[in-house]
Amino acid sequence: MKSLTHRTVDAATVEIIRHALVAAAGEMMINVKRAAYSPSIHQIQDVCVGLHDADGEMLSCAPGLPMFLADLGECVRDGLRLHGRDAFKPGDVYLSNDPFTIGTHINNVATYMPVFVDGALFGFSVVRGHMVDMGGAVPGSRSSKLTEIYQEGLRLRQVKFYDRGEPLDDIHRIIADNSRTPEAVLGDLRAQVAACRTGERRLQGIISKYGLEAVREAVREIMRQGEALARMAVLRIPDGVYSAEAFIDDDGINLGKTVPIRVTVRVEVDEMTIDFSDYAEQVQGSINSGPSAAVAIARMAFKALTTPHEPVNEGHFRPLHVIAPPGKVISAKSPAACGWWGHTTGTTLDAIYRALAPAIPNEVPAAHFGAIPMCLINGYDRQGRRFVYFEPVPGGHGGRPNEDGASTTVGLHEGDTPDVPVEVQEMLFPILVEESSIDPDSGGPGLYRGGLGYRRVFRLLSDTITIQLDVDRHFCEPWGLFGGKPGKPNRAYLQDREGGEWKLVLKEDGLRVGPGARIMLLGGGGGGWGDPLERDPAQVSRDVRAGYISLASAVDDYGVEIDPQTMSVDNRATLGRRARL
Repeated sequence: MKSLTHRTVDAATVEIIRHALVAAAGEMMINVKRAAYSPSIHQIQDVCVGLHDADGEMLSCAPGLPMFLADLGECVRDGLRLHGRDAFKPGDVYLSNDPFTIGTHINNVATYMPVFVDGALFGFSVVRGHMVDMGGAVPGSRSSKLTEIYQEGLRLRQVKFYDRGEPLDDIHRIIADNSRTPEAVLGDLRAQVAACRTGERRLQGIISKYGLEAVREAVREIMRQGEALARMAVLRIPDGVYSAEAFIDDDGINLGKTVPIRVTVRVEVDEMTIDFSDYAEQVQGSINSGPSAAVAIARMAFKALTTPHEPVNEGHFRPLHVIAPPGKVISAKSPAACGWWGHTTGTTLDAIYRALAPAIPNEVPAAHFGAIPMCLINGYDRQGRRFVYFEPVPGGHGGRPNEDGASTTVGLHEGDTPDVPVEVQEMLFPILVEESSIDPDSGGPGLYRGGLGYRRVFRLLSDTITIQLDVDRHFCEPWGLFGGKPGKPNRAYLQDREGGEWKLVLKEDGLRVGPGARIMLLGGGGGGWGDPLERDPAQVSRDVRAGYISLASAVDDYGVEIDPQTMSVDNRATLGRRARL
C-alpha cells in the first residue's frame, strides 16, 4: 500500500478524508436500519454507529442516538483494558451490554470489530442498538419495580460473538435461550455485525486510496481543528461557577419521594468542567446508569453548547472535564438496577442548560418534557407468536432565545429517533391506533412558546396482553426561562374496559387488560422562553387558528383578545388586557 510522499497533507485532502469518514458511518447506519428485525431499530432508530481509532477515540459517526454516540468509544476502551490489543484478530466481533463499564442498561448492546491495515490494528467499527428483550424478570428487561441488575436480564461484558468471521454458536445459543424474542434479538445483532463490516470495508478503502500515513495525519488535523473550535466556543462563556437543580419524580420503588439532580458547571478560560458531585446517591429503583453515562450526558451538553453543527470527532471533547464520583444515580455501582436510565438523562441535560442560562441567556432553551412516557406491551400476535413492543411518545422542547420550541419530538438524549408509523404498529401487533395528534395548550407560554406535546390513544385487540406503564417528569414540570411559563407534564391514562373511566397511571407493571382496553399517552410540552405578554399578538392568533393553543389560553396566558368568529385580534382590547395583567 503506497502512502503520500510529502509529510504534510493539504487542507483539501483533510476535508475529503473527513467527509469520507462521515459518509462511511452514514452507510453503516443505512445498512443496520435496513437489515434490522425490530421496529426499535428499523423505525425508531434506537441505534448508533461510529468509527474509532485503535485507542477508541471517535473518528466519525452518523446521526443517531446522541446518548449512545457520546460514550461509544468506551465500548472499545473497555475491551482493550479487558483483553489487550493483541487479542483482536481480523474478522472478530465482540459484544457488550454491561451498564457499569459502557453505560445505560442491558437492552443496549454494542457490537464492534477491529479494522486491520497491512496486518496492523488501525481502529474499530462500532454499532450499538436497543434489543427488545434480553430476558430477566419482566418482558422488555426493564421495570420500575426491579431493584437489581440481575433481575434485568442477560449481562454480557466483552464477549466474542464472531471468531475470525465465523459465528460462535455457543454465545448465539445463550442469547437465544435467554430472550423472549430470540429471532428479533439475534436478527438485530446480525444487522449490527453487517454494519460493522460495512464500516471495516469503507475505512480500509479510504486508507487504500489516500495512504495510511496521510489518513493518520488527516485524522490528527481533524481532531486538532475540533478541539480548537470547541475551545473558541468556551472562551465566549464568562468564567464562573454555575449551578442548578431539578428532580426525578421518584425511583419507582419509593413512590412520591423525589430524587434530586444537582449539577455544577465551572468555566475557566477555554475549559469547562461538569461536576456531578452533589448528585443524588444511587437508588433502589431502576433509574440508575453506569459511570460512562455521566460522561455521555456531559459530552452531549458540551457539544450542543460549543460545536452543534460540526461532525463529531474526539477532538471536540478535549476541553471538557467530567467529575462523577462512583455511587451516584448517574454513576452507579453494581448491582444497581438501570432499566429506566432514560428518566435521569433528559432532566440532567435540562439542569446543565439551566445552570448556564444566566451566563449565556441567548444560547440556552427552556426545559423540555424530559422523559419519554413509555408503554411496554407483551403478548402474542395473531399467529400466536410472542412479541414485546415498547411505545415511546414524544413531547415538546423548550422555547429558544429566537424561536418556538420543537413540537412532538423525542428527548434531547434521543436525537432524531422518529415515531413508528401507525400502519407498521397495526400490522405487527394486535392494537388499533385511534388517535395520533398534538396536545393543544401543552407548550409553555412565552415570548417564544414551548413545543407542543403529543397525544396517542390506542386500543388493545387481544386478551393475551399485559402492559407496563412508566411515566416520569409528571411532577417536575418543564420549566420556563426568563419569564416563560412551564409546559404541561407527561402523563398516561388507562381505560381498562369499554366505556370505563380514564385513570391516571404513572408507574405500573404487569397490568392485565382485556380486548377493548384503551391507553392514552401524552408527552409533555416544553417550557416557554421570555415573557408571554411580549409575544406578537398576530403569532398568538396564528397559534389559535392552527389548534396549538385555545382561545382561553390566548386571553389568560398571552393577554390577547381574539374574535372567535373571524379569528382576528382585537388590538384595543388586547392592549387593555395586557396592561391589567
